[in-house]
Formats: sequence, structure tokens, C-alpha cells
Amino acid sequence: MTLLSEDDLEFDFSDAIEAVRFDDDALHGQSTMKRVDFIAEYEDRLVFVEVKDPDNPVATNPEAFRQKLVSGNLIPELAGKYRDSLWFRALSGKAGKPVHYIVLLSMAALDPALLLAKQDQLHRCLPLNHKDWSLPFAQACVILNLDQYKKQFGPHTVRRISAGA
Repeated sequence: MTLLSEDDLEFDFSDAIEAVRFDDDALHGQSTMKRVDFIAEYEDRLVFVEVKDPDNPVATNPEAFRQKLVSGNLIPELAGKYRDSLWFRALSGKAGKPVHYIVLLSMAALDPALLLAKQDQLHRCLPLNHKDWSLPFAQACVILNLDQYKKQFGPHTVRRISAGA
């Protein structure tokens, strides 16, 4: 069983061939490259997962995070994490599969319409396709809240650690 955690959220990647905490200084050294939190490899795809958890019970300033999201300042940061992570994987010879980018935004107070609008903004920052590219930049790119993530990937794929078993 492959369990990885990001602060108060624990992810179960048991069905992956391999899953790693990609946002790890031991892996990247002194690099200033931005990086997604996790990369999971499946038979037919790579899944990059970035976690933002302002609903964490010990989050220091969820309102500042909300303002960063609403203002649009968060989206370029999310795009940069994807680009740098893909670049690192490609240069490591480990990007031979289609990539799905999933941003888990655990903030129950957000309106689903706002999530869709931010997802559209992320697509503009990260064009998925271009007429000159032989492959898509990303096979899929979504921003999901915690409930949507569980519906998409299964109710036991992520849990809040502070909530207990």
C-alpha cells in the first residue's frame, strides 16, 4: 500500500505502479524549480497531483489563500509547478506517458462555478495543445475540491488525517 501525505491529507496510491513525493528537496537538491506534490505512475499515464489545503484545521491564513485564488494570482503558480515538474521528468527520461494534472483544492466554502472558472484560467496558462506540437502538453488538467476528488478516484483515495480513521 502506497500512502503519501501532504500536511493533513493522506493519499492512497495503492493502484499505482509507483507513487512518489515529488516535492522533496532530497530529490531536487538546491534547485529552484517549482514542483507538484506527488507523481503517480500508472500503466497508461502519469498523474501529477498538486495539493492546496486551506481547510486544514491548522492552516494559518485561509482568507489570504482565498484572496490569492480569487485574484488569479494562484493560477500562474500552479501552471509553473506543472511545467517545471514535467520538464524535470522529461530531462530525467521519465515522461514517456500521457500526463494528467490534478489540482486538489480542499476548500469547502468555494463555489463549484469558481473552481470551473479557475480551471479554465489554468488551461489558458497551460495550453494543452498547440498546432505545432506532436503531443499534448497535458492529457487532462483539472481542479477538484475534496468531494469531487473522492467521486472521481474513490472515497478511500484521500482522507483527512485529523478526522481519524
